[in-house]
Amino acid sequence: MPNSDNKKLAVVLVAAALFAVQAASAAPTLINGDFNSPGLAGWTVESGTVLDGGGFAAFEESAVISRLSQEFMLPMGAMELSFDVNMMSFGGEPSTEIFTASLFDPYAPFDPPINISGQTYFYYLDSRGTEDTATAATVTGGQIRSVTLDVSGLTTAGDIDVLLTFDFLGEDDEITTTVFLDNVKVSTAAQVIPAPGALLLAGIGTVLVGWFRRSRTMR
Repeated sequence: MPNSDNKKLAVVLVAAALFAVQAASAAPTLINGDFNSPGLAGWTVESGTVLDGGGFAAFEESAVISRLSQEFMLPMGAMELSFDVNMMSFGGEPSTEIFTASLFDPYAPFDPPINISGQTYFYYLDSRGTEDTATAATVTGGQIRSVTLDVSGLTTAGDIDVLLTFDFLGEDDEITTTVFLDNVKVSTAAQVIPAPGALLLAGIGTVLVGWFRRSRTMR
């Protein structure tokens, strides 16, 4: 089995194990999707290294999957769940490092309502530029990707509780790969409105990644 396939399988198995031990009650709505509240308020870092960037979340390489999650209520009439993501690598040719987004039913974790066939996630991106999406998801942009998931079919009968997870599986090697996440939101209108925070992700570069790298070496 190719190395990337092994990593995909690892994401699925570890995600399932992490989910099995989680016990959290859903918040009324999605909280702190722009990451402007300090300390990743409203979110749970279940494993690995996810840092508060002061307006975005930064996933760093670690020995285990870095997972950020939030359980919340998806209101009746919700049309879209969207977020911006930027994966950046420095120091040479990266190994295959993987970022995924998943949406779970908290009460049936092994049967996600929207997924890629055979996998638990609805969005996949690796450091070699390979992307995969569920049929309900669309992606726009280049280096900074705006991912939009159609959730309209989930809320026709009323509000539902969901668990949103973001996972990053990276190699702790001489290559520095960091994933920046921002503008996580639920929309009740079937349209994508560019968020000013996307400009912040566009400005993230070598200086910030170098800071995260230095902070890791000092730990």
